[in-house]
Amino acid sequence: MPNRLSKILSRSSKEKEAEAEAGSSSSSSPPPEYAQPPPDYDAENAINPPDLTTGFSNLNVAPHHNDAPQVDHCVAHLKVLECFYRLRQRVASTDGLFGIHNSIAFDKGLPEDSKTPEVLAKLSEKRWSIYVSRAVDRFDTWTSAVFPNPKMLTCSIFEIYGKAGTLCDSSKKDGRLTFNETNMPPVDVLMVWHAYMLNPRAYLEDCLRKGWMALWHTGFPWQAAVDCINNKTFVHGANDTAAADWISSTQLHWDQLDDADLKRLYCPGCTGMVKSPYTTSPDKASYLLGDWCRDWEAVSRGVDVVLSSGHGFCDKEFYMSCPHCATTINHERLRTAKFCNDVTKLIKHQIVMPGTLLGYEGIPWRYGKKYDNMFSYVSKTGPFANRFLRLGLGEDMLYKNVTDSRSWTMTGIRHHIELQFRDREYMQQTRGSIAGRMSKADRISIRKMMSRYWENSSPFALDLVGVVIRQGSFIEKLHNIDWLHSPALPSTMKRLLVKYQRFVTIMKDDKHMAVPTLDVDLAWHTHQLSPSQYMAYTIATTGQFVDHDDKVAETALNDAFAWTSKTYQKLYNEPYSECTCWYCEATRESHTNAASRLFNSSRNEQLDSALAHKSSQDPRKSVHISAHNAVRPSDAEYNITATQKAAELEKAYQKACERARKKGRKEPRRDDYYYSDAYGHPVYLPAYSPYYAGYGYYMYTPAYYPGHAGEGWRLAPVVRGVLVRVLAAMLAAPVVAQEERAVVEGVVEGVVEGAAVAEEVAEAVVAAAVSYVALWFDDD
Repeated sequence: MPNRLSKILSRSSKEKEAEAEAGSSSSSSPPPEYAQPPPDYDAENAINPPDLTTGFSNLNVAPHHNDAPQVDHCVAHLKVLECFYRLRQRVASTDGLFGIHNSIAFDKGLPEDSKTPEVLAKLSEKRWSIYVSRAVDRFDTWTSAVFPNPKMLTCSIFEIYGKAGTLCDSSKKDGRLTFNETNMPPVDVLMVWHAYMLNPRAYLEDCLRKGWMALWHTGFPWQAAVDCINNKTFVHGANDTAAADWISSTQLHWDQLDDADLKRLYCPGCTGMVKSPYTTSPDKASYLLGDWCRDWEAVSRGVDVVLSSGHGFCDKEFYMSCPHCATTINHERLRTAKFCNDVTKLIKHQIVMPGTLLGYEGIPWRYGKKYDNMFSYVSKTGPFANRFLRLGLGEDMLYKNVTDSRSWTMTGIRHHIELQFRDREYMQQTRGSIAGRMSKADRISIRKMMSRYWENSSPFALDLVGVVIRQGSFIEKLHNIDWLHSPALPSTMKRLLVKYQRFVTIMKDDKHMAVPTLDVDLAWHTHQLSPSQYMAYTIATTGQFVDHDDKVAETALNDAFAWTSKTYQKLYNEPYSECTCWYCEATRESHTNAASRLFNSSRNEQLDSALAHKSSQDPRKSVHISAHNAVRPSDAEYNITATQKAAELEKAYQKACERARKKGRKEPRRDDYYYSDAYGHPVYLPAYSPYYAGYGYYMYTPAYYPGHAGEGWRLAPVVRGVLVRVLAAMLAAPVVAQEERAVVEGVVEGVVEGAAVAEEVAEAVVAAAVSYVALWFDDD
C-alpha cells in the first residue's frame, strides 16, 4: 500500500503518459499542489529521506532559443534568490557595521520585551540600505570596467537604426558576453544587476543609450551563478581568478565590506573629487535618545528619529560643503547636475537624453515589423525632447546652472521648460510646423525625460537602491514558501509556467493592468532575466514590450488584482489565486455576484471544491498577490480613496465569511501575522493588508532612504484647494502672531498664483509648516 511520501514524489500526468508510452503500467495522476501536508511516518515502508539538494544541483540552464522560460531556469532563480536572502540576513544583522551599533537601543538598560526585535530590525534595515547603496556604486564601477570605451547612442544613429528596426538586433556585432566562475562579479554586484533587469524598459533604455547591448543580449548568467552558490549554505563563493580579475579591473576589494568607508563623488560646482560619510546618524544617538526613552516604545520612536536625522550620503537629508569651492552638495543638487551633464552630452555629442528612446509600447521606434505608435507622430528628426533642448533652451539652462547654481533645482528646470512652452516661435521651430501646440507624443517625451531625474541622482534610468530594496519583500516571501526544498519542485515549476503563459495572454488587454500572484511573478521575473527573449515573446504575444512597474499605488494594485482574478477565472475556469487567506477570499467574493452563482452554479461549485481542500491559511506560505511593488502615497486625496477601498474590501470579506459558514468551511482569518527574520531579528508582521498602517513597515522605512523606496512615494496630485484651506485655518487661528501670519500669507499667495504643479504646492505647505513650527519654538 503506497504511503503519502510516494504521493508527494509523484510526477505530473504528462510525465506519466510518457512512461506509459514507454511501456510503464503506472496510472497518471494530477501534479502535486503547491502546499501539501507532510507525509506520515510509515515504519514498515521507511526509506531514507531524499537529498533535497539534487533538485537544484544538476540544472540545465544553458542559453536556449525558446522565447519562454524553462523549468530549470525557474529553479535556478529560486537558488539565486535564496542566496540574496541570506546575504541580507548576514549583512543587516552585523552589529556595528557602518557605525550602527545595537547599543544605540540597549544603552538605556531596559529589560527586553516584544518591542526589542522591532528596534533591532530598524537598525538592521539602515545597515542594509547603506550596503545596497555601496553595491550600486560598485555595479557602476564594474560596468565601466566591462565597457571601458562604450559607444553611446547619438540622435542620428537612433534615427537610422530605429527606423530600420535593428537597434535590438542580436545579429549585430555587439555579440554576447561570456560569464563563468572565473569572471563573475561579487554577489552584491550580481544582486544589483538582477534587480536592474527586472525593470525591462529602463534596462533596455540604458543599454541602448550607454552602448551596453552586449550585456543586454547576454542576459543573466544562470550557469555561472548557480555554480558559484553553495547548495547547502547558499553562500556565493569567491573564485581566486574571479577575485583577482575583479580587483585588477575595478581597484575595489572582492568583499564590499573591505572597501573604504567614504563615498566618493564629484562636486557639481567645481567637478573636483570630494568624500562623504555614508551616514552620520549614529553621531546623534546620544542626545536624541535622551532620558525620555523610558520604555521600548519610546526607544523605537527615538531610533526612528536617529536613523532619519543624518547628513551622510545614504541619509535622506544629505548635506556637505565642497572643501574646494564651498558649493553646497545635497541630493537635489546632484540631480540637477546629472540633468545638466546629460544636456551637455546632447549639445556637444548629440547623445540622446534619458527617457526619450522608447515609445508608448516600449519599443525603440521599430522592432522587426512592429512600429511603436508614438513614433508615427514624431517628426523626421526624432523625439521632441531632444530637439526641444538642442535648439537653444539647453544652452540657456547650462548658463543658468553656472550663474545661479545655488538656487538651480529640478523644480526650477521644470519651470524653465514650462515657460518655453509659451514661446510660439520656438515651439514651431522645434516641431518643424506652423502648429505651436504640443502633441500628446511631445508631452509624453518631456514627461518621460524628466522622470529620470526626480528622486534619482544616479547614472541610471531609475534609482537602483530603491529597486533592490523593493525586491526584498518578494525574495522573503519565496524564502518562506520554500519551494526550493519541496519534493514536488519540478511539477510546481511546470504548473506556474503554464499559469504565467496564461497571464501574459491576459496582458493583451491594454486597458487594464494585470497583477501577478507570487507563483506567476517568479516565472515573470525569470523571463525578464533573458531580456532579448522576453522582448520578442511579449511583443509577439501582446503587441508591446511589457514593462514590470515596480512602484504602483496600493489602490490601483488591488483594483487591478481583482480584475485579473475575475478575468483569469472566466477564461480558464480556475481560481487565479489558490490562497485561502482573508484578502484573496475577499477579492474572489468581490467579483462573484449572486446572479453569477445562480446561473453558473456548477462552475462555481467546481471552483469552491478546488479551494475546499486548502486547509492551510498560513499567510507565510500562501501563493497570493505579489505586492512587492505596492507603494503608499502620502497625500490627502489618496487617503480618502484608500478609506473607500478599505470599506469595499471589508464588505467583500464579510460576504466571504458568511459563505464559508454556509459551506461548513473555516472562515478566512484576518488577524494572521507571520514570522520574519529577513534582517536577522525575529519580528512578527501582519499578513498582506492593503490600506492598513502596519503593512510593509519593516521592509522599507521611507525616512531611512535618500529616495523613495516605498511607502511615502508621492504619486497622486495634491488637491490644491485642500491645502489652501489648511493654510487658511492656520491664518484664522487667534494665537497666530503678526510675523507668523506674514509667513503663511506669503505661502498662500505662492500656492494660489505661482505653483504650477502638485510638487510645488506640497513643498510650499511643508515650508509653511516648518516656518510656523520654528516661530513657535523661537517664541518659547
